[in-house]
Amino acid sequence: MKDGFTRKKVESLTLGEKLKKLRGDFRMSLAEISKVTKIQVKYLEYLENGQYDKLPADVYVRGFLRSYARYLNIDEQAFIKLYERERNIQANLSQSAPKKTFNVKNIDISSLVVTPRSVVIAMMCLLVGGAFLYLYREFQAFAGAPRLVILSPASGTTVETGDIVVEGKTDKGARVSINNQPVFVGNEGEFSGKLILQPGLNTVTVVSINRFDKEKSETFSIEAHYTPSVAEVAAEDRTQVNAAQTFHLEVAVSEAPLAITLEADGTVVFSGILKPGELQTAEAQERIKVTSANPAKTLVRFNGTPAEPLGSDGIATQDVVFTALGKQE
Repeated sequence: MKDGFTRKKVESLTLGEKLKKLRGDFRMSLAEISKVTKIQVKYLEYLENGQYDKLPADVYVRGFLRSYARYLNIDEQAFIKLYERERNIQANLSQSAPKKTFNVKNIDISSLVVTPRSVVIAMMCLLVGGAFLYLYREFQAFAGAPRLVILSPASGTTVETGDIVVEGKTDKGARVSINNQPVFVGNEGEFSGKLILQPGLNTVTVVSINRFDKEKSETFSIEAHYTPSVAEVAAEDRTQVNAAQTFHLEVAVSEAPLAITLEADGTVVFSGILKPGELQTAEAQERIKVTSANPAKTLVRFNGTPAEPLGSDGIATQDVVFTALGKQE
């Protein structure tokens, strides 16, 4: 006491602190309070810690406080007013809090300067990338089969003639054959070859072999509807001719490939490019006609006799006829 006055300590507790004090006075845990008031423990913790932003809508919070106060037999309006005042204070503080600002630095474009060093580095990257791409393509060519595309004719085509031209495309430097007959391949891999057809269904096989000896083939069918020309021989006479009355001719070329056509008794048995080391044979009863782009470089063997040139040097494409008696001059 001083000057005749009694001084008392003024206590100013928040809602959460009052709730904790009351619970301590009654010596009750949050679980016990929750069981009696039906308020979840987490909401009781939020009230005691002043974490009002985690609570549900105000109407529910007021209900919590009424239940709490009635259980402890305390004035419920005092709890509600204290809650509303503290809730408003928190809302005002959150609105007045300064907003964070971010300073975005401008990009200095002048720093992106093209220098001789950067040009050299870019050129080196291009060279390395080009070399890698080249090696990758070479590896693909080595490891995989060549490309082979038949442009014409389409499989299942029907023709009214005895021959057809097969066209397609393959890899550069590849070797192509049509029914085992080699054909010329252009600089870009394009190829074409004339094929002699037999009446009825013909099976055509095109084979491409690249420089690494990798092979790919395509097979398709062609239907030919035509009547072949034959020598006018009576049916009864033809049935009496046996193998001893036929003759045969072997044809080869020297030095370089040549275009050769063999016709036996009016039927073409071969027409294409003949390479050195390859041999074509024709057998007939009446006549065999040989057509060569260079007779002097074309070698023929008649019925097993020694080979001799088809014609003289300097003579252009020539048709030479053989019969059972030999070469017809």
